[in-house]
Amino acid sequence: MRIELYGVLSEAAGSTHLDLPAPAEGTVAAALEVAAHASPGLAPHLPRAAVAIGDQLVPRQAPVDDSSEIVLLPPVSGG
Repeated sequence: MRIELYGVLSEAAGSTHLDLPAPAEGTVAAALEVAAHASPGLAPHLPRAAVAIGDQLVPRQAPVDDSSEIVLLPPVSGG
């Protein structure tokens, strides 16, 4: 699976994407655990990141597999 990273997430990982094997559990939540293990700098940001697959925001229990392209969006602030 590929995880695309933007903003502070790409800075924390030192890359704009991660290519990782899909987790056996097959959920976004498990994929985020794999990403945090592969790039520990991401871990503190992941609880607040929005997750998309394709053009749709998805919940953490959404299914993923090796062909998934996940997009992580950093939290937005401002006023």
